Amino acid sequence: MLSDNATEREEPGTDHAPSARRLETRTRLLDGATLVFAEEGLRGASVESICQRAGFSRGAFYSNFSSKEELFIALLDREYLHRASWVRERVDEVTKLVAEQGACVTPEDAARYVAEFFAPTGNEATWFALESEFTLLAMRDPEDGPGFSDFIVRFRIELAELVEQIIHAAGRRFRIPAERAMPVLAGIYDRAFKVTALAGASAPEGFDELGERIAEVLFALTEEA
Repeated sequence: MLSDNATEREEPGTDHAPSARRLETRTRLLDGATLVFAEEGLRGASVESICQRAGFSRGAFYSNFSSKEELFIALLDREYLHRASWVRERVDEVTKLVAEQGACVTPEDAARYVAEFFAPTGNEATWFALESEFTLLAMRDPEDGPGFSDFIVRFRIELAELVEQIIHAAGRRFRIPAERAMPVLAGIYDRAFKVTALAGASAPEGFDELGERIAEVLFALTEEA
């Protein structure tokens, strides 16, 4: 295990980018925390177990994070960046396919695109459990969940912009403002996410049905442009 001073501490007021060594330390702590949180849950996980899994000391941990809750927010943020990057790539692919077909997109086409867009990754159960646990923690004591609502809002805004891009490429537009339509679509997705985590993608209302369900609602909420 590395010593307490194995990680550089950024001096207050500095605006230079973190060193490669510091970034590597944070990455290893996040990777270790992912495994520990998945095995022990958010409350069950300890700073010591995270440090042990990452191969660092408590000093290295606290030079990067003030608490395991702050680390979890950083972990969510990293997951958000990964999801957002993946979503943008998929949107670009879908937009290209839609453009090649012209403006005529059938509900069946939309269902297929959405199904591919939200294809299960295999870690739904882990993330559902962790996000649910952290949501309860933040509700009971908001000071333990700083930044959680910001994370959710940021991801939803990004997703709304990407969905609008697909709708526009399909030659359609929302009948209502996109920001009002997104909670409806997000509710369907969240339900499928929960069902898939608990019972598998093939369960009723799981991810296997997500494309058809969202396509049906999308066509009800949009019209030809």
